[in-house]
Formats: sequence, C-alpha cells, structure tokens
Amino acid sequence: GSYTLDELTKFLQFCDMYQCCHAREFVVSHVFAARFRFHPAQLINLAIKYHVRSLFPFAFQSLAETPITKITQAHRELMGNEVFLNVVYVQAALDHHRQIVAAEEPRILMHSNDCDDPVGCSEDWHATWWNGMGHFLLDGRNPQPYGDAVKCFKDMSFGRVSEGCKDLMFKILDDGAAFRHAEHFITEACQFLLEKLVYEP
Repeated sequence: GSYTLDELTKFLQFCDMYQCCHAREFVVSHVFAARFRFHPAQLINLAIKYHVRSLFPFAFQSLAETPITKITQAHRELMGNEVFLNVVYVQAALDHHRQIVAAEEPRILMHSNDCDDPVGCSEDWHATWWNGMGHFLLDGRNPQPYGDAVKCFKDMSFGRVSEGCKDLMFKILDDGAAFRHAEHFITEACQFLLEKLVYEP
C-alpha cells in the first residue's frame, strides 16, 4: 500500500531502534519508491538520521536543481546547515558554468567539405549559439537544462552554417562534454557529504 512520510519515518525509527534489518530494507524500498512524493530535504533528513545511503544521492541531486528561493527555513532545518551550504555552493558553481557554456560556443575547428563559406559559417554559428543556447540556458524565468536547450537549439535556423558543419557540431553537443563535468561536480559534492554525514548502520 501507500504510506505517508510520517508512517515511513516511524517505521524507520522502529527498525533503527530494534535493528530489524529485513524490515528496514522493506521500509527503505518503500521510501525510495515514493521518493518523488517528498521534498528532497525530507529525504536528506531521513538519509542522515537513519543511515539510508541510497536516498542521499537522489535527494542531493534534486536539491541541486531546486531554486534556492524554493528552499524554506523548515527545509534548511531538515537538511542541516552543511548540506544546505553545499547545495548553495554547487548551485553557484553550476550557474557560473552554465554562463560560460552559454557565452562560449564550441568552435568549428574544421569545416566540412560542403562548406562554401567558412567565415560566414563560423559567424552564423556564433550568432545562432548566442541567440539560442545563450537564451535557453540563461533565461531568467525558465532556464532550460542542457539537454532540453540542445533540443530547442537544433530546431533553430542556422543561416550560412553548412549542413555538414552543423552535423559535426551537433555530434559534439550530443556528446554533452560541456556538461559532463557539471554532473561530475554534483556527484563529487554528494559523495563528500555522503561519506561525512551518512554512516553505514
């Protein structure tokens, strides 16, 4: 059946108190299955309080994607200062990285054989990048995640950019190298906190 967070918390507390391993696994699986129903701060709290390592990465990733203005004082208290500070640092670093990616397009280093106007091609690639990815990634009201921004970007008009050059550049974008180290940064911060705050039972 479907349990409330309060019920699941009480079950976890019971399992923790009486060291019921099998029951604990059952409860943790229910919490994980219902993870989208709860605020990530609640999940962080459960992970730390009841040593549930499996909940922490999902919750931390979710917090990293939650606007700071949506994190209330109650949420901060649930997750604790150390987690909150790390969320703030991670978000600041990701915002900075997003700005760099938006402002500095991947350059066309070698034009394809079908490119008749390499100078015009490069100029239009630059302009389309700024007007597209710059807008999608930095939109103050609705910034897009990298993957969604790339999808929207591909639908734009590219002017003098040749089809061959466009295909080459799209392959680079699809590879996602620009955002790999952003994900890596979140993973590292998460791992650091996990090791520090969530002890194995």
